Amino acid sequence: MIEIQGHRGVLATRHGNTLASFVEALRLGADAIEVDVWLTSDGQLALRHDAVIRDADIRLGFLRDAVVEKHPATTTDVDVETRTPTLAETLALMRFANATAVVLDIEVKTEGTAWDEYGQAIVSALSKVLKAHQHEQALRVRSFDPQIVRAMTAMLPDVPVIALSRANTGQLPGLYPSAPDSLISTALATGASAIAPEFGILNAQLVTEAHLAGLKVYPWTLVTADEILEALELRVDGVCVNDIALAHETLAGQGMALPPSRPISLPLLGSGATA
Repeated sequence: MIEIQGHRGVLATRHGNTLASFVEALRLGADAIEVDVWLTSDGQLALRHDAVIRDADIRLGFLRDAVVEKHPATTTDVDVETRTPTLAETLALMRFANATAVVLDIEVKTEGTAWDEYGQAIVSALSKVLKAHQHEQALRVRSFDPQIVRAMTAMLPDVPVIALSRANTGQLPGLYPSAPDSLISTALATGASAIAPEFGILNAQLVTEAHLAGLKVYPWTLVTADEILEALELRVDGVCVNDIALAHETLAGQGMALPPSRPISLPLLGSGATA
């Protein structure tokens, strides 16, 4: 079975990293929901892709002032939420939805900086929260930063960790390499159980060598049906997509099993679906 991962929820039709986006991902049917996490100055694990919006750095501000991200490619504008949600609120949503079997796949954001005090602080805060939930919620952590992955693996050995990679030249500070051999060896050295290469660097050699090394492969972010089909032909283990409905349609066309719909009602978000 190919895992369908909803990128920031359902980025095709909702603003990313919002409760509304996660509710929509559950309604459509996802095996995993990928979210991005930052640590605010008041110690909150806030979900948002970009650290800086309107010149306000989420790492230096308070959660109450952290606005949600707006993605211009979305076709449905959900403006009910004004504040960035927290990881704790998202975990509560997953319990409310009886979706604890859906993997909450948490990307630790560092913007490719070298390991520093902030890196240590976010790893410490995230580890404490996940340790309290690892037996009740399916969890996974991912990062572009090898030191984040190494630290999370050491602190939470029972939570799978993914090595994220994008096209880059050489071994840059705070980033996994993109060359297949280097990516796989570094992923193994840091304790990762899977790699998540950018779609542009995905190829048969990388998938074959990763599988031989015991690593799963989850490319990101697949936008079109052709990209999803190409990834399937390479025998990847899952696909991170903006459009979950498109992923369902494409996989169904190949006779593949699909994750179930988990519709829930959250009146605050104006969701009309019921459990």
